[in-house]
Amino acid sequence: MTSTRNDSSLMGQIETRSIDYVPSHERKGRLTDQATIWFAGSAHLLSMATGAIGIWAGLNLGWTLVALAVGTVIGTAPVSAHATQGPHLGLPQLVQSRPQFGRYGALAIWLMALIVYWGYVVFGGNMLGATAEQLGVGSAPIWAIITGLIAVVLAIFGYQWLHVVQRWISIALIVVLVIYVFGLAANGAIPASAWDLSAGTFQIAPFFIQVSAAAAYQLSWAFFVSDYSRYMPADTPKGKIITWTSLGLFFGVFSFEAIGAVCTAVLPDEYVISALAITADGVFAGLGTIMLIIGGAGLLGLMAMCVYGGSLTIITAMDSLRKVLPTRQVRIWTILLVGLTSTYAGAYMPADYLNTSFWTILVVLSYLMAPWTAINLTDFFLVRRGHYSIREMFSRSGIYGNWNMRGIVAYLVTFAIMIPFMILPFYTGPVATALGGVDIAFFVGIPVGGILYWILCLSMDMKAERAIVDKADANLDADAKPIS
Repeated sequence: MTSTRNDSSLMGQIETRSIDYVPSHERKGRLTDQATIWFAGSAHLLSMATGAIGIWAGLNLGWTLVALAVGTVIGTAPVSAHATQGPHLGLPQLVQSRPQFGRYGALAIWLMALIVYWGYVVFGGNMLGATAEQLGVGSAPIWAIITGLIAVVLAIFGYQWLHVVQRWISIALIVVLVIYVFGLAANGAIPASAWDLSAGTFQIAPFFIQVSAAAAYQLSWAFFVSDYSRYMPADTPKGKIITWTSLGLFFGVFSFEAIGAVCTAVLPDEYVISALAITADGVFAGLGTIMLIIGGAGLLGLMAMCVYGGSLTIITAMDSLRKVLPTRQVRIWTILLVGLTSTYAGAYMPADYLNTSFWTILVVLSYLMAPWTAINLTDFFLVRRGHYSIREMFSRSGIYGNWNMRGIVAYLVTFAIMIPFMILPFYTGPVATALGGVDIAFFVGIPVGGILYWILCLSMDMKAERAIVDKADANLDADAKPIS
């Protein structure tokens, strides 16, 4: 079927591609867009909750900000590395898990990713509803539904629209952030004692809680980072795309995490959103409302990105079980499935989840994602070194198979090794106990997962596989016809 991508009508602007390969003649884009989509996608109200965790755990503001910076850097590194896979392969992120785990073996990874996407839309809608209610413009459930529907519409129009929207939101965010930060500094809202970094104020367990939470929160974007770089030209320099993606990711998430820490330190008895409004109004009347609206816009953009990514994940999983022609209609129906169900859940979820369960969710996420990101990046950079066959990834009898036991075993063994290091509300591992309640499971999982997978792959005949890859993908662009 022919593409409608040159159609200037509103319907013609809806993206046609989903999990299929993007040929070179459709590749375009600016490196700066990798910064803006992730800056706006992480500089928003939900990120404040991650920044407040250290204060809630007993750290002072100074050490919380240090922990946030450390954790954000740790999480940014692998996420930015994943961004290079989009231009190189022209595929969404999770399709690329087939070579490591197999068509069926990767289903568990896709289920985990779908839960992450769905959960962020639920949390985002819930928070935006509560924020709208605080602003006095209506009830929380109604606004959760309204914002969820907007996110669905943005996801339906797809890749280009999301990049444009996040570009403009980034500009607005930078302006209000500069005003807010300099305003707080000028009016002396933060007591000097809050910045104390002397040895006596350091607490190792809360510090690692905050580092792990920040790293896990940042790493959660790894599931869909190359979804938003796959239309970039294949010859995009890896160093440049890593740099631009890192800039957007680090400064975006750290800015609002830091704001969450500041607001919680200054007004510990206030809900984090209320604290932002109060501290911003202390700079000048009305800034609180502006901060909530623009910070909410960033969260709305993330929700749209998650609905979009959730759709791609469902289509990928469906295609693994039964061959799917990824038409525009399939995109729209799966977007509606993800978007409408999560919007409904967000509208009626209790508003106190930030104080009760958000930290636990991030910790569990870090445990689950650490082995996957290590295996995926090790395969891309060290084992196969970018040599993949697009056609074989979609072939039901391809070289990557239905089950890749190397990836599956590496994941399961790594997760088992992490268990003694874990800390959860219902379980504390023996190593974590011996370390005085310090959770380093995340930091164990990434190196162990990568090394173990690399060792298991030493027996692979990469020369033979590359010969198959080169033959299978001959004239790939010529055969990558647009569909509608």
